[in-house]
Amino acid sequence: MTAPTDEALPPACTCPTPWTELLAVIEGQRLHARPADTLGPAAALYRAQCATCSAEYPGHWRLVPGQRRIL
Repeated sequence: MTAPTDEALPPACTCPTPWTELLAVIEGQRLHARPADTLGPAAALYRAQCATCSAEYPGHWRLVPGQRRIL
């Protein structure tokens, strides 16, 4: 197995404070997410990204409970 090239790596969050707000789009709904120590159920099927710069979050995350659709 070889290491991925720099072109294959997702871009890092370029915000002044990286990964302060995460969003996941699930079935057309934008939902808040947060970094987590373990993989959440939605993270097994979907990707989270920075809400500001749209960089894909590389770590484990979970949806924030009790939220409604973000319009």
